[in-house]
Amino acid sequence: FFSLIAMSAFYGGFFGSDEVTDIQANITSRAARLNVAPVHKLKTFLYSALASLLVHFLELVVLVLFLNLVLGVGFGDRVWHILLAMFASSMAGISFGACISALVKKSEGIKTALLIAITMLGSALAGMMFMDVKYVIATHVPLLGWINPVNLVADAFYSLYFFDTTTRFFQNLGVLALMTVLFCAVTYQAIRRKRYASL
Repeated sequence: FFSLIAMSAFYGGFFGSDEVTDIQANITSRAARLNVAPVHKLKTFLYSALASLLVHFLELVVLVLFLNLVLGVGFGDRVWHILLAMFASSMAGISFGACISALVKKSEGIKTALLIAITMLGSALAGMMFMDVKYVIATHVPLLGWINPVNLVADAFYSLYFFDTTTRFFQNLGVLALMTVLFCAVTYQAIRRKRYASL
């Protein structure tokens, strides 16, 4: 269930991808209209991304409440830590999707397929399909666990449930925050100076 939450968090990448697509005038007609509006496109992108973050975070809250109250999945009693993990994972998912969309100069369908493929691979390596995969990676290739953002989210929830201290939890969120900053920086560099000869 923890890896399911992580997968759901990174499906927030669709929000991020849509936000970038909506400011690329060579992809959609709506983006073309936004580019001729008298508002800076990065400002438009930022406001839309914040709205997406709010919606996606609330979706994760509903998911966790459903898992806890309906299915009886335990998350421990650290409510603020759980909310922080959901917020951080939502930010990471959205920024990841925006980064992929900014880097891939192809159609919306290809961007969607790439997002699904990467998220599902990360989820599989985080133990969503087979729990033993997570153990094998942690034992034999621990670096792969640390560079897989989906695993970082799942592991943050695992650490809240299984450990008395929050050291491992904050390690996971710290690495996830660094990845989020990297995703945002790459996205910014990719979209900040894009101009179009005609719309």
